[in-house]
Amino acid sequence: MEIREQLSEARQSAQARVESYRHAFLTKARQTAEQAASGVSAVRGPMRVFAGAGRRLNDISHKYFGQLVKQQLHTLEGVLEDGSERLSRAAQAKDLRTLIADQRKLYPASRSRLGHDLRVTWELAASTGREIRAVASETYAELVRGVEPVRKAPRRSKRRPSARRARKAG
Repeated sequence: MEIREQLSEARQSAQARVESYRHAFLTKARQTAEQAASGVSAVRGPMRVFAGAGRRLNDISHKYFGQLVKQQLHTLEGVLEDGSERLSRAAQAKDLRTLIADQRKLYPASRSRLGHDLRVTWELAASTGREIRAVASETYAELVRGVEPVRKAPRRSKRRPSARRARKAG
């Protein structure tokens, strides 16, 4: 065998190896691209679930903060009314004994109003916590079990008239 033939065989052998490597590389690249495409497609559903949960949490937080600000304004108005009443009675007191007696008479109404305001604020926070828990458990069920839960309509709280409104009406 001549050197020429040996070189030709070596070239063909090297070319076959290069072709084999190229084919293996392209096959692996295609498999990887297909896996990536499948992964991206598989994420679409969970991303929708997360986006829906995020939107619902956003709605809950906006509603909660709106109600909280409204409740805090109501509480502040009550505190200002109580303070005004106390100052007015203090200005009208004829002596220290009358001042103390008048101020003592105002404590039960102030304590009742403050207790009511705190209870309403607590109920607001608890209700919001229940809504957030529902979103979390429904999202978990959708992601893990693939179950699309039936969403319940939000409960309306029974709001009792506040002590301040009752005082103004009476």
